[in-house]
Amino acid sequence: MEAGHGVGGIDPHKHSATLAVVDSHGHLVDVVSVPVTPAGIGELLEFLTDTELVIDRIGVEGSAALGQPVAVALSAAGYDVREVQPNRTAERRRRRRRAKTDIEDAEAIARETLADPQLPPAGKHAAPEAAWEELTAVHDWRDSLILQRVRQLTEAEAVLVSLPLSIRSQLPSTSRVLPQLEMLETFAGQWDGLSTVDRVRLDRLQAALDDIRLLTGRIKILDKRIPPLLEQLGCTLTEICGIGPVTAMDLLVEVGDPCRFTTEAQFARWCGSAPIALSSGEGHGPARRHRLDVGGNRNVNSILHIVHVTQVRCHEPARTYVARKIAENKTKREARRAHKRQLANVIIRHMWKDEALRKTSGTAFPAAA
Repeated sequence: MEAGHGVGGIDPHKHSATLAVVDSHGHLVDVVSVPVTPAGIGELLEFLTDTELVIDRIGVEGSAALGQPVAVALSAAGYDVREVQPNRTAERRRRRRRAKTDIEDAEAIARETLADPQLPPAGKHAAPEAAWEELTAVHDWRDSLILQRVRQLTEAEAVLVSLPLSIRSQLPSTSRVLPQLEMLETFAGQWDGLSTVDRVRLDRLQAALDDIRLLTGRIKILDKRIPPLLEQLGCTLTEICGIGPVTAMDLLVEVGDPCRFTTEAQFARWCGSAPIALSSGEGHGPARRHRLDVGGNRNVNSILHIVHVTQVRCHEPARTYVARKIAENKTKREARRAHKRQLANVIIRHMWKDEALRKTSGTAFPAAA
């Protein structure tokens, strides 16, 4: 008797992973939880081998983070492993008012994997290079420093508004916090008759300014490490108007291996730049209205938006393209979405070309002098 087909869904955590298997009709067949250890992953692979179903695909939530060890092991075992974004299962759970447990989450991931055969491949790299891993470490460290700096500026703003009006009136009339902190440093020691509370607040603001300068200096040091790493990876994304070294780093870290996307449409759907039809009454004709796809990678979508804004401001081909779309009776929002879709094509083609050239030239480009 021919075995039936099914798919799996894995909900990974720091110390455990739960696998749910559903058949081709979406019925739950079996569930197993294993520890994220070499023995536990071996038990998971043995479970998949012993199941009566032929597993077509396995969806993993967070395949580049907590699910990376499981996704790598499954890929090495020959399984077709796909990435399932958390917001997809959250929407399904809200619609059906389901509980949130590891078993429920794993089943929801399996059902999403069954419902959408076009899910992107799991993970970012099957075998990441040292330069890419170093770039990822620089990216994560830089993001952490920026968040710390934003927090310092946000907290300093709250302290600034609590200062006496006699001090605040002498500060620059701007919404930016840093110029006001620098002006306070200039006038340090020149105010008389302040209460002890106000002096504590001024001391705190001076300490915040010192911390902000320290964080900014560390960020600048990290920024100098980015171009050599981009050169080692053969990245030419900086040739695109609106993409600098930091933006190119963000794209490389988020996308990973560009060859895991086989078409421009698959990449556009993954990053949320492919609009979703929102129309009715067209019959067999094409949809007339579309909306933003909020289920894609929001980080890459945000990068596309920034590049779009930059190009519309200073890149003539982009200005011409948007103007043509508006002349075709599209709204400004629809014209922006169309341009972001075009940018997604340009970016993934650049990355495919860079990857092909890198593979023909060797494992990595030479480091910059």
